[in-house]
Amino acid sequence: MQRSREQWAEIVEQFEHSGETHEAFCARLHLPVWSFRSWLYRLRRESSRGKVARSATRLLPVRLGSPDVSHDEAVVELVVGDAIIRLHGKVAPTYVAELLAQLRTRC
Repeated sequence: MQRSREQWAEIVEQFEHSGETHEAFCARLHLPVWSFRSWLYRLRRESSRGKVARSATRLLPVRLGSPDVSHDEAVVELVVGDAIIRLHGKVAPTYVAELLAQLRTRC
């Protein structure tokens, strides 16, 4: 089914407020994930080129483990409200970015 740009904008808006993962949201609405992601990223990219992006990025405090800890045993600490999330060992930056994006939509 072909959807218009306006329809995709509405779908992306619904997703932004759903708190669901891409996969869960698409499964519920019977959407192809690859098509949804294409429109999601396109619309986000276009909105960030405008005056101000709809949701400005908010940085959260991050502390690394003590200097005496080896690199393989490094600890990344994310503080979100009253919660502290500790990630031990080598953590992929893409994982941290996705985790922060998910937390941002829920906090």
